[in-house]
Amino acid sequence: MKELLYKYAVIYLGTGCLMVGPYFVQTPYGKALSALGLALLTIQTQRTKSYNLSLLNIVGFIGYMYSIYMQLSE
Repeated sequence: MKELLYKYAVIYLGTGCLMVGPYFVQTPYGKALSALGLALLTIQTQRTKSYNLSLLNIVGFIGYMYSIYMQLSE
């Protein structure tokens, strides 16, 4: 059950969010989808010990969160 949850909730949902998010990146929802996708896929990169990708995902996540904050504070 745990492996099934990992496969569908982390890998597929994270990939799906990153596939859809860029089409709506001008909106806060698109940025949030992309950030969610990066956060979910960071779990995968930690599991496979791909620490360089984990760092890129974290930096991207922070960038999307900052962009959402700046867009909503206008």
